[in-house]
Amino acid sequence: MAVEKLDLKAIWEQGKDWNAWLSICQGPQREELERIYKEVPLSSADVAAMKALSRPVHVLALAEDWCGDVRRNVPVLARLAAENPQMLRVRYTDKETKPALMVRYLTNAAEAIPILVFFNDGFVEVGNWGPRPNECKRFMARGKAAGKIDEAREKIGAFYKADNHKSTIAEIRALIDIASATGA
Repeated sequence: MAVEKLDLKAIWEQGKDWNAWLSICQGPQREELERIYKEVPLSSADVAAMKALSRPVHVLALAEDWCGDVRRNVPVLARLAAENPQMLRVRYTDKETKPALMVRYLTNAAEAIPILVFFNDGFVEVGNWGPRPNECKRFMARGKAAGKIDEAREKIGAFYKADNHKSTIAEIRALIDIASATGA
């Protein structure tokens, strides 16, 4: 069975910007999103790279505030975008009202979020990221294979604490670099 053809540009255009998306988040989830946004440790190189973007990059984020991985990782993208919102254009949408979109970006047959989909200025999809950094995906895959998911979750929590968003920043920056490329 083929995956339904989607107008990803139209879905992106219907998405919410960071502030509009954040405004629908409630209670402790919103507080956590706002706190993490303020704490994201962008280096001077991260800031310079965002400011140096010369071609627009569009990002569609599938995100729900109830998800811990969303609360840990989506503020990282928002902080990067805040450095150059004219060139790094992000829109947020939920997975619940877009089931065909979620099916397109399943993670190991699961509806895991966040999923960040990167497009160049011609709105050609160049890659996606999510729901967590590669090392955390490895922990979960090994945990599932060994029947030790709780241990995997503990390792993921420890990784997030020790890594302080560095892996997420690096992996997202790599996709921004591809989407903004002006040559091979």
